[in-house]
Amino acid sequence: MDGKFGPPDDVDMELTEHIAELRSRLVRIVIALVAGLVVVFNFSDKLIGMLWKHLFHTDIAMVAFSPTEWIMARLAISLAVAFVVLYPYIIYEIYLFAKPGLYEHERKFLRIFLPFSYVLFLVGVSLALFIILPRVYGLFVRGYLGAKPFLSVKKTLYGVFKVALVFGLAFQIPALSAVAARLGLVNAKWLKEKRIIVYIAVFLLATNVTLDFTGISQLIVLAAVIFMYEVSIHVAKLMEKERMIENKN
Repeated sequence: MDGKFGPPDDVDMELTEHIAELRSRLVRIVIALVAGLVVVFNFSDKLIGMLWKHLFHTDIAMVAFSPTEWIMARLAISLAVAFVVLYPYIIYEIYLFAKPGLYEHERKFLRIFLPFSYVLFLVGVSLALFIILPRVYGLFVRGYLGAKPFLSVKKTLYGVFKVALVFGLAFQIPALSAVAARLGLVNAKWLKEKRIIVYIAVFLLATNVTLDFTGISQLIVLAAVIFMYEVSIHVAKLMEKERMIENKN
């Protein structure tokens, strides 16, 4: 395709060629994840012990309710750590696959957003793991009337990872709105109009993903998203003002 009418690096390719390239990049990603999982798995038991003590700050036994639960818990934490560490590489491979079909302003958007979003992702995950979850878990696992809680190590870790992941994704919202508003793709008014729809969708998603019948996880997730979404509206306003100043100059 002529670069004047389409993306600068866009070329005609057969569907099979696109599929072959996508397959090769997915294979690289899978190989990297498997390699990372194997490396982390060797000390995953220590990671689980450290995380468990950090979450509860008390002597609560880890209980495995099935013969495979402990191994599944180790695999889960190994995959989670490998994914977080290899996230930049995974996104880079996806970006290279999509790059020929992107316009220059779209590439600019991704080059700005992706590195910044990874930093915010780490901040969100760290906030959940080191501040929010230890306080919440420490409050609700205290013994009442002599009863001691018996917690499934797999289910507990799965819940922790889901909440941490949502916090990491919630922290992407201001970065995404900042870059999108800077490029003129969205504005603060549009974000305000969609806020209720976003909140309802997030609550429904959290209800189906966290599987927490107490509602605690859903409320934590919803509170994080609401806070970051409101921040994103103010960020979008600042970006709009900068664009107006540049246009005047």
